[in-house]
Amino acid sequence: MSQATDFPWYFAIDDRLVKVIATRSGGMDVLLANLTTGKLERDMEYLAYCFEPGKNVQRLSEAEFDARMATLKASLHDRQADA
Repeated sequence: MSQATDFPWYFAIDDRLVKVIATRSGGMDVLLANLTTGKLERDMEYLAYCFEPGKNVQRLSEAEFDARMATLKASLHDRQADA
């Protein structure tokens, strides 16, 4: 998959949200949405999916990513309120 080198990149991989960002040293880092906390956490294992996507990988715009993160956080908040 041909990718622009402008970071960040946003993906939905299966049911997980992934953000690829540039590092200060010129590399890249992969942040994966934790489905329990709603926070983005480093997980380099998802990087391969960003370059060789399959049917379960969807490239997102920043707006789509932000909306899905908001939905995830709202869902977690609702779940905590019900507990």
